[in-house]
Amino acid sequence: MSVFAKANINNKLLNKLNNTNTIVFDFEQQIKEKIEKGTCKIKYSKLMLCDYDDTYHKRILSNGKMLAIIQRRYKKIFYYSLKKTPLNLVLNKEFLIAMIKNTKPINISNETIEFKINIDKKKKLSIFFDVTTLNIKGWSTIDLYNNKVNFLIKNLETNVQMDDKIFRIPRKEDL
Repeated sequence: MSVFAKANINNKLLNKLNNTNTIVFDFEQQIKEKIEKGTCKIKYSKLMLCDYDDTYHKRILSNGKMLAIIQRRYKKIFYYSLKKTPLNLVLNKEFLIAMIKNTKPINISNETIEFKINIDKKKKLSIFFDVTTLNIKGWSTIDLYNNKVNFLIKNLETNVQMDDKIFRIPRKEDL
């Protein structure tokens, strides 16, 4: 692919991302051999609600500063600083725009455009965009426990109205 074509793809991605405020989608996440599925809502910047189709009724919430993993079945909640997770970058629209402006894709196939970012000396983050729709298609990284995580987005809809209240992180006693 020519340099001009790659630059044109970056410009199209920037335009798409600039015009995207929310995304709603189904997902498939693989950590080691375990595959999990569910649905997510993301509102840029850094707000996320994901419900997993599992026996724990797991929910992951980001309010922009904190990440909460909630096991609703057992009324347990675990809190993490969003800054210490790769989701801090994936959910940050300004970061994604800067990445596209300042980085060349490492791979462009018939299906995806891949960007790779070094989070630190050991951790890397790959972000994938659909080559046809230019929507984010998923990411691959290492989680807090050093497990490889592949996150695949399916059935994505953009700019769906949503209320910020759904991104409020509950206290343990409110579960």
